[in-house]
Amino acid sequence: MPTIISHFFLSFFSLFFCISFAGCATYFSKSAFLEAPPELLAQNSRIVLLASNDEKLKIVARLTYLNDLDSSIYNGREYFFLEIFNDDEYVVLPESMQLTMFGRKPLWMRSIEEREFDDLLTLYNTMSNAYLIAFNTPSVFERKRMQIKLSVQSFQPAVFDFSYVILDSKL
Repeated sequence: MPTIISHFFLSFFSLFFCISFAGCATYFSKSAFLEAPPELLAQNSRIVLLASNDEKLKIVARLTYLNDLDSSIYNGREYFFLEIFNDDEYVVLPESMQLTMFGRKPLWMRSIEEREFDDLLTLYNTMSNAYLIAFNTPSVFERKRMQIKLSVQSFQPAVFDFSYVILDSKL
């Protein structure tokens, strides 16, 4: 008789233990900054369109400034998320593109793989490529006129203008 009761309590305790920690894992796996509302993501994003000489749309790029979404984790650098769709068969990305901020190249730029996407870093077009980009932090005066220049081989340079302030709003 004691073995049946002890077996019952051991099973009950094991089940309770597993359920308790499964709930905690789900709670702690989500970071607070991943809950950014869509309007905040839109306000921190800029889009440029690059057309060929025959005026056909060939490249669409969206650059999102990540520091305004959660500045606590960026440690004195400016981080951007670039989504770029390339429909030009003669342009090879990222080799043929260059990004600059105030004439300075990024510290690094790396491709983001599909398994790394989350609520914040996501593609709007599944045919696009994604990159995470880090720049040195500009001075206080430079920050007020922050622009990122995108140069792609055989296209006119395009500018993502983050100098204008978008007022906080709720949709």
